[in-house]
Amino acid sequence: MNLVAVLIGLTMLVLSVPFVAKPFQQVRGKKNAMPVKQVDPEEQRLAALTALRDLDFDFQVGKVSEDDYASLRARLVAEAARTLQDDKGDEIEALIQARKTSKANDAACAHCGETLEAGTHFCPHCEAAVEDSCPSCGNNLNAGDVFCSSCGTQLAIQSGTVA
Repeated sequence: MNLVAVLIGLTMLVLSVPFVAKPFQQVRGKKNAMPVKQVDPEEQRLAALTALRDLDFDFQVGKVSEDDYASLRARLVAEAARTLQDDKGDEIEALIQARKTSKANDAACAHCGETLEAGTHFCPHCEAAVEDSCPSCGNNLNAGDVFCSSCGTQLAIQSGTVA
């Protein structure tokens, strides 16, 4: 009976060796080929700001020493600033400028509704005075406006009238 038990043990050993060795052979063949995931810039920015918030909290609780806090905070602030610089600031500025120019071109006479050119004080169609127009873009202004709603120019207020 001892001989039968030894043969059964050897058979189980021989059958289990390929199962144990299989994962080690697959790692060598694939060489850890993991797909590279593209990270969204908004996710990067949120991750940097979240890490910064968590670091501040850990410092206040006492989990992080003052020396470590200073170096880690500087690194995280630099990373957050880099992600903010990578945003589409130029694209946003171009959209703002396009909006300003389209608003300036869309100024209309309050009396006849015809389009007015920037800087006109009288309507060329009905000859009505364009009251309270922006000196920068010519857009009609409402009484009491401090800034032009079209181009954002600050207006000088003199004795209750817009100048």
